[in-house]
Amino acid sequence: MSVNNSTIAFIGATGGCTNACLVHALRDGYNCTALARTPEKLNNQLKEQGVQESLLASHLTIVQGNATQVEDIKKTLVDSNGKLVDTIVSGLGGSPILHFNWRQPLQFMSLDNPTVCETAAATLINALTALYRDQPALKATKPALVFVSTTGITRGPEDVPFWIRFIYHQILTIPHQDKKKMENLFRGHVDNAAHSQVFRVVTGIRPTLLAGTVNVNDQLGLDRVRAGTEAHPAIGYNIKRADVGHWMYANTIRPSEAKTKWEGQMCSLTS
Repeated sequence: MSVNNSTIAFIGATGGCTNACLVHALRDGYNCTALARTPEKLNNQLKEQGVQESLLASHLTIVQGNATQVEDIKKTLVDSNGKLVDTIVSGLGGSPILHFNWRQPLQFMSLDNPTVCETAAATLINALTALYRDQPALKATKPALVFVSTTGITRGPEDVPFWIRFIYHQILTIPHQDKKKMENLFRGHVDNAAHSQVFRVVTGIRPTLLAGTVNVNDQLGLDRVRAGTEAHPAIGYNIKRADVGHWMYANTIRPSEAKTKWEGQMCSLTS
C-alpha cells in the first residue's frame, strides 16, 4: 500500500509525542484523522510548527470529541467511505497534579484523571468490537495499533536506571497504575484467538522521562535515540517528546526494514 493511500487515526494528538508523529505523517502525505476535544487547539499547534494550511485541508480531518466516548472513537476510525484506518496512534495521558498522602509520602504525583489511559483503551477496544459486529467485512482490514506507555512497568528486565529506580517507582506509582492497566488491555487482545483480536498488531512505545515542548522542532535527532525491546531494554534518564514522536513515525509507521524489526514489540526509548 502506498503512503498516499494509507490512513492513520491519532488519539491524543495534542500531546507532544503523538503530535510530533502526526506532523511527520502529514509532511509525508499520509491521510490522517485526529480526535480532539478542541480542534482549534490542534489546528493552531500544527500551523505553529510550519504545517501548511493546504496540507491540513487536504490530508487532515479533525473529529471533535472525547476518547472515552465510543461513538466519537468510531467516527475517528472510519472514513466517509466506510473504510477503516490502517493504523491507530494513541498517546493519551492525564495532566500531573500533586497529591499528598501521609501514609505514602513519596507517592505525591497523581493525575487530574487517574484512570484516563485505562478508560480510553477500553473505549477503543469497545469501538472496534462494535464496528466489527455491525460491519463484519471490516475484520479483513484490522488496524495496527501504536500506543505510548512508559518505562517502569515492564514484564521483563528492569528498564529504569539503578540510581533513580526506587524514587522513580515511588513518585510515579499512581500514573503507572493507569499505564499498566492500559497496557494489559491492549496486550491482552494480542493473546486472544485470532478471530477475536481487534488489532492486526500492537506496538507499545515506552519512553523514559519526557522532556521538551510540544513542538516537532524541539528535538535532538534520531541519531541520539537509543531503543530496546522488553527483553533487552534501552536504559536512560530522559528523552525529548519530539524525538519520541519522530522515532514512532520512522520505525512503526513509515514502511522500512526498521518497521519490520520493531512492529509488535514493547519499545523502550531514551536519549
